[in-house]
Amino acid sequence: MTSSVKTMSTSSDKTPPHIKNPKEYNYTMNADDLDDGLDYDFNSGVVSADEGETIALSDNENSYKRKLSHGDDEPNKKTISEDSANQAPLSKRQKKLQNSKFHNKKKEKMEFEKSQRLALSTLSGEDIAENLNKMIGLWYPDLSPLELEELYFKKTEFIPTTSYTEPRTAENFQDFVTKFTKAPKAIVFCSTNIRVADVFRNLGGSKQCLKLFSKNKLKEDLERLEELSQEKKKPHHNEIKYFISTPNRMEKIVKESPVFFQGKDKLDIIIDSSYLDPKTDTIFTSLDGKVLCSVLKKIIKEKSSVKILLY
Repeated sequence: MTSSVKTMSTSSDKTPPHIKNPKEYNYTMNADDLDDGLDYDFNSGVVSADEGETIALSDNENSYKRKLSHGDDEPNKKTISEDSANQAPLSKRQKKLQNSKFHNKKKEKMEFEKSQRLALSTLSGEDIAENLNKMIGLWYPDLSPLELEELYFKKTEFIPTTSYTEPRTAENFQDFVTKFTKAPKAIVFCSTNIRVADVFRNLGGSKQCLKLFSKNKLKEDLERLEELSQEKKKPHHNEIKYFISTPNRMEKIVKESPVFFQGKDKLDIIIDSSYLDPKTDTIFTSLDGKVLCSVLKKIIKEKSSVKILLY
């Protein structure tokens, strides 16, 4: 049996029929070129192989398709996609998610710190002293242990108010002092002038209280305190029990006048430590916290029978 073999011309000037522009056909076909394991179909313009991926190459209006063998040097599409993803900038959504996680962590931290500050007033005398002494150590890092010891508080200087379970608001201030204060006089420390006014109203106003803050002139406050100390000797005088002040104003008063150190009567100090300012700081963690602790130590040193209560 005779088999016929079709051969392609090797002439360089004979262009395959699927090439429309002979100038773009810039290589020579020969028989060896066809022995590469590929089946060429010039009518369809498709190059096929047994293995590999198929890609399309455009030549003007015609398209070639060629499968890449595993031995080719072309990069894998999956690898390119992964590399591009790793190098691509974060989208707005990804940035938003990242910012959201950061925001949530920050919010959780702030809530924890807030709860710790509010819990201070409900601790035992020992725990209150320990917490305040830690703050003092941070405020005065250059002092020696012996010098710090003079600034530290003792647990016996505090009256615990753990048993008070009502909300520690300005409205409940009267109820609180009625249950816990025993001394004939009490100094109430508040962190702001506005808070001084709020507590003043809820403790009976001018019948029982005297406001000592920066809205008054210091001279006027000192004169009023001196008048009260003289009226005490007179019968039927108007008894003022609560002296409501900010730390800064009381610091100036105790430097100018010994009025709070006179006599042997007991003196209670009530600190409005549950009130949070707009920055969620208490009177201890605010800028006046250092001043407050300094004033407290001075009063304790100069006056006998002083007890501190945290509201």
